[in-house]
Amino acid sequence: MSVDKAVLSVFKSGKLPQIFEEIADFIGARDVGEALSRYARLYILEKTVGEKWLRDIFSVFENPNLLADLPIPKALPYNPKHIPLIFFAMLKKTIESSAYLGEEIGSECIIEMLSEGLSSALESNYNASLQTILNVWRGSLPPDLSVAQALGQRADLIETKYATSILAPTSALPYTILEALVQGAYNRLTQLYNNLDTQIASYLTTKSDYVTSYLQAYLEHINAIMTYLIFDVTAFMERLENYVNQAVNVIMERLIARFDDLNAIKARHDIGLVSDEDYELMLEEIQADVNSLNDSFNQLKNEVNQLISDYVSKLSNIAEDITNLVINLLTDLETKLVELINKDVNAINALTIISDTKSKIKEIYERIRAYRQCGFDYS
Repeated sequence: MSVDKAVLSVFKSGKLPQIFEEIADFIGARDVGEALSRYARLYILEKTVGEKWLRDIFSVFENPNLLADLPIPKALPYNPKHIPLIFFAMLKKTIESSAYLGEEIGSECIIEMLSEGLSSALESNYNASLQTILNVWRGSLPPDLSVAQALGQRADLIETKYATSILAPTSALPYTILEALVQGAYNRLTQLYNNLDTQIASYLTTKSDYVTSYLQAYLEHINAIMTYLIFDVTAFMERLENYVNQAVNVIMERLIARFDDLNAIKARHDIGLVSDEDYELMLEEIQADVNSLNDSFNQLKNEVNQLISDYVSKLSNIAEDITNLVINLLTDLETKLVELINKDVNAINALTIISDTKSKIKEIYERIRAYRQCGFDYS
């Protein structure tokens, strides 16, 4: 009797008892039924509307004039009025898909497909057109830290209020904005001073090259002069030797002749051919000639010594002139190059860009802090 009542209650209510529903869920019968239902609806959709229904989803993106024949701008793939038409066309396809496949699959079939599968493909046309059209009138993307870094590179040139109005919407913390400003200023100063350092290094290299080249040229010139002087000294010594030899030969010849005369007079005196008085007179004459020859020899020595002294003095003057010329030229070159370097150094020291940049960045930073009431007492 209890079984009959249970069966009768099932027919009256139209539902299985709770125990049967739990058993159906446990063995997966309900999932199988739902899956078969979905498959049947998908089969009906494929056989009734076919691929054309699916192609229509993409055709409106490719050719928006299928929805409305409107003039398309040259810079954009869509007329602004196409944007809502495409939006509603997608909603219609979503509702149609929900009617065929159920709300869950229908909505995900279109919406999720568009958001996932078509996001990259539509990013540069439909989405880009939407952004372009809206941004013309209401572009509001806040600046990032790259803008702060760019402003820092020309901090000494920008107006403080202008920079503050740009950086105030930045989402970073004030001291993060400060770091970006400092980094931008550092990049600019590094580039500036690197160029100045390169110029100074170029001057120093030029100075070294000039000094080295001049020294090399002067050394070669001095070597040539020294070689010429060595040959000249050799020639001078040869001329001097020839002169001394000739003079000494003449003196020796005259001295030997007087010595022969002395021997002859003595022999004649010894055999009585010459008287004592004449002998004494002839000896005095020979002695006078010998003394004269001795004076000539002494005069020759003095003359040779004077020639050597004059020649050495001349060589010393030449060497001194060469040394002074080299030193003066190098000194003049050094002076001119140092003047060029000092001008650049003075110009660098006179730059106010560092102090101007520091003060401007500090002022901008303080304004941003004041905007955000950070670190100040406004009571």
